[in-house]
Amino acid sequence: MKNASSGGEPSLHDVLSLFKDRSGDETGGQHAVRGFSFQVWQAVLETLKAHATGEDYAVVLEWQQDIAVLDSSKQPTRVTFIQLKKNESTHHWTLNGLLAPPPAPAAKLVQATIDETGAPTAPKRRIAIRSRKLGQSPLAKLYFHRQRFSALTRPPELVFASNAPFYVGVGDDDQNETVTSVELCDLPAASVAKVQEAFRKQLEVPENEAIALDGFRLTVTNCPTEEAHKFAIGELVELCQLKKIEPQVNAPFIAICLVASYVQQRAGKRAYAKDFAGLLERAVTRTEVTQYFAAANDTHVRTQDLVEQVIARLNAEVADYEMVQEMEVAVNTACAEVTNRASVVWLTAQALVDLYVKNNQYKANGNLKARLPAWLADLRAMKVRDSHLYSNGFLYCLMAMTLKDAQPLRHLSTAATGSQPEAAS
Repeated sequence: MKNASSGGEPSLHDVLSLFKDRSGDETGGQHAVRGFSFQVWQAVLETLKAHATGEDYAVVLEWQQDIAVLDSSKQPTRVTFIQLKKNESTHHWTLNGLLAPPPAPAAKLVQATIDETGAPTAPKRRIAIRSRKLGQSPLAKLYFHRQRFSALTRPPELVFASNAPFYVGVGDDDQNETVTSVELCDLPAASVAKVQEAFRKQLEVPENEAIALDGFRLTVTNCPTEEAHKFAIGELVELCQLKKIEPQVNAPFIAICLVASYVQQRAGKRAYAKDFAGLLERAVTRTEVTQYFAAANDTHVRTQDLVEQVIARLNAEVADYEMVQEMEVAVNTACAEVTNRASVVWLTAQALVDLYVKNNQYKANGNLKARLPAWLADLRAMKVRDSHLYSNGFLYCLMAMTLKDAQPLRHLSTAATGSQPEAAS
């Protein structure tokens, strides 16, 4: 997976922290979804769709917000380009609207004229108006991708997607109807010729070069223009319930936000990718999305459950009854305290993490029932400020969180993160 060392990209841990609070629930990071565009959420939906197939894939948010879906993250042979546009001014798209180039702004050209009086003054200036080169319509811009990848044995599939339907000629009588999906090649002959003529003019396609409209589709997207993240969450949950995405994603909000974040971070910023290799540099892949889902699931594990796993291990080791009982009494208080970022507990928690790292996880002490008392004795000897406020059972619970790499304590020391000691597994 791409990381900070390979291109300035934040680590998965850093990105994950944007979409959660320290308690590990799904309320944190709600504001962050506002930073993702309609196109980003469509790319997330395309990612979920591809992931559900079980096949390899790569999804890219290209320059100017077009989406590319490749059939492999290693050696792609096929690509689909999707252009997504909102229509908030009319109830539907017409063919004329889809083929109309944007208005060409006039360019100002400064010319000098000679003063007939011969006076030694600066030349007068007059403004001449010259038209700019004809712009490209939404459909022509999408067809440009097929030109870019014309060497492919199978030309790129092209999809123009929008929140509004299309009012075009369909059916046996070729009368205009409102439809939610249509292939350009299935339009009436006159409409097909009109599309081809517009592409040839706007893209300066030579007369001897054919313009094929096979595999070019207009469709209505199911991605809502507002609060699209909620729809994406629903899609992910449904795919999990249908067993099309496994294992189960237990924190879907965080999962889809991670995907959206990496899609946006890697998007093309200045120019289109020149080839498949360029697209893959900007892609999120199946392997990476699987990692995002796993990271999201990790945040969903309750801290209390992790502490209780350690208590169960101590019982299995026949630890002192008092140790286990003190932990059982303190577990709820300890788990609540580490959700309070203003608590005085953090100096003590940091000291425990530091001791854990310094003493090689107390492996030399043997079983867990021997490690925890030695660890506690070292902490008490340090006389950390405010640590006297906490009972032995409370501190044992903090140790359990450290052993299990619980989310609330994970920010204290990256050195403590890693393989778990066998006794705490």
